Amino acid sequence: MEKRNLSWLTGPALFVALLAALLVTWAAMEPSALISAFDRGGYSPFELATIPFYLAIVPFVWWKCPFSGSRRRRTILCAMVSVVAVMAVVKELDLHNAALHMLYPDFVGDNGSLLPGLFKPNGKPLTGTPFKMRVLTNGAVPFGMKFAIVFYFAAFFGTFAAGFAYLGVTWIKGVFALDPASWAWGCFGGSGVVVQIADRLPAWLDHAHGLDKHAEGGASAASALCTCLEEGGELMIAVFALLTIWLGHKALGGGRGE
Repeated sequence: MEKRNLSWLTGPALFVALLAALLVTWAAMEPSALISAFDRGGYSPFELATIPFYLAIVPFVWWKCPFSGSRRRRTILCAMVSVVAVMAVVKELDLHNAALHMLYPDFVGDNGSLLPGLFKPNGKPLTGTPFKMRVLTNGAVPFGMKFAIVFYFAAFFGTFAAGFAYLGVTWIKGVFALDPASWAWGCFGGSGVVVQIADRLPAWLDHAHGLDKHAEGGASAASALCTCLEEGGELMIAVFALLTIWLGHKALGGGRGE
């Protein structure tokens, strides 16, 4: 009984261990070397090592299905997980940006950023990634490009949101019941929060201090930390997805439902 009561700590313990490993790596490496190893436009050694974890989700969720219910229900949910995992690989490798550049080279550059020529209603040029609402509402953007952007959001974030909404109550109940799979899924979400904060923090700090985000400068310990947490957090997301699938499958084998 004691072992069962403590098994819910599997996810949190792994979360702390992985986060500590990232912090130790950051402390041990020079900032420029860490950024080069962790972030190189989707093709750094660490980023490439992350891809197999996301790809492994697809066969693993079908092999060790963590969902109960009818065959149709299990098939639909496993298919949704597979779609999200594939789209995560697309995002990791920046294939969505590459596809838009190939299809619409007059609007999207080879680095995935918007080219000069698109403007906001106030006359200022549009900058940054094309995957923004301001691009979808811009009349100069071709319909096909808008459709591709909407498809990306629907397949990735829309599928994930629909699955989470459907299983949200089950997850919340599992958290309070100290269910290991539910706590592992919570760590999945916690990893996503780490990624989002590390991704946005440099821009927030630059904006707060009135700095140009495109200004050149040497790699700092702060920027290296954000890079380490962002890229490491993306690996953690895949790890906890796999762990949640495994623990959910084990729970079904034990006759405890979802």
